[in-house]
Amino acid sequence: MDIPKIQQYLIEQNIDGWLLYDFHARNEIAIKAMGLTTHLTRRSCYLIPAKGKPIALVNPIEKNKFAHLQGEVRIYRGYHGLEAELASILSGFKTVAMEYSPMGRLPYIGLVDCGTIELIRSLGLKVVSSADLVAAFQARLSAQQIASHRRAAKLVNQTKDDAFALIADSLKAGKPIREYDVCRFMMDKFTSHGMIFDVAPNCSVDVNTGDPHYEPSELSSAPIKRDQLVLIDLWARFGDADGVYGDITWMAYSGKKSDIPEEYTRRFAVVVQARDEAVAFLKEHIGRRPVKGAEADDACRAVIEKAGYGPLFTHRTGHSIGSNVHGDGPNIDNLETEDSRVLQSGHLFSIEPGIYDKDSGVRTEINCLITDNGPEVTTLPQQTEIIALF
Repeated sequence: MDIPKIQQYLIEQNIDGWLLYDFHARNEIAIKAMGLTTHLTRRSCYLIPAKGKPIALVNPIEKNKFAHLQGEVRIYRGYHGLEAELASILSGFKTVAMEYSPMGRLPYIGLVDCGTIELIRSLGLKVVSSADLVAAFQARLSAQQIASHRRAAKLVNQTKDDAFALIADSLKAGKPIREYDVCRFMMDKFTSHGMIFDVAPNCSVDVNTGDPHYEPSELSSAPIKRDQLVLIDLWARFGDADGVYGDITWMAYSGKKSDIPEEYTRRFAVVVQARDEAVAFLKEHIGRRPVKGAEADDACRAVIEKAGYGPLFTHRTGHSIGSNVHGDGPNIDNLETEDSRVLQSGHLFSIEPGIYDKDSGVRTEINCLITDNGPEVTTLPQQTEIIALF
């Protein structure tokens, strides 16, 4: 945690301090910022003031777990003691940032309970969201993490190609193959390269492609047959400390190109156009002005709305990517949440528009990295049309 840089940010934003509050390790942002990995059961606070040394308020039972923190560690006794100490360390402050989301618009940040927010407000302070602080100081990838992501993206792309080849070869040979068989194949490929994943990758066919979070299992999995729409969604990272995910979605048709239904082709062309419009929007504006994740979602979604499929695009355009496949940074979202966080160099996220109905769905997914030179698609090549497997 770079205290001087955080303090400079606080000064620039006219915020008196960042108060990291936690109870029972529920505030993952605070736990990560403080570098805590041990079992925690009591309330703790770590104040990073815009000027001066940080101050930690900890329960005497857990004081040794906070000894590594920069600044002063103070002990409180009982809830009355905690409230008194908070009043003391926040004396003279007007504004403090906390993991708080106004109106609940950004629940990824809303990790501090309402009662604690009420307590801080009762001391005469204005509580503002720490959303952009988190985006600036926790969610930006290091050079090592970016290199790891690039390696993962390459292996994930290759695994996608191998999975489609497996389907084609099996069908040509008349060998039965199910969605789960393809998932198992991808998992084995990842494991053989030292890659890990939080949940299994997905393969879905026909009606199952209409469910964005469909999960085939060994006991419940559709067979893959000729002349079906096939969606593969796969993600993995290397298992080292700097490992960052690659996460892509590609689509194929288990037949000839001439036999792909026209509606599939039309819808897929729309999601490709929407994906590319989101990237074009980012390239046009980043570096010239602050750009929010919500704005990129709007740019992407407008294409699908214009094509008449707006109600069928049922999820956000993209999610942050890090050591978790859904990372801590800004999402490309102005539907499920209002992500007003500013996209900055080092932020990595997916762009994955889709169109779904009860019979089928289409989606394309790429990863985009904000660099010092602007946005970069890291999961090349990009899919431009549905792949025909025969």
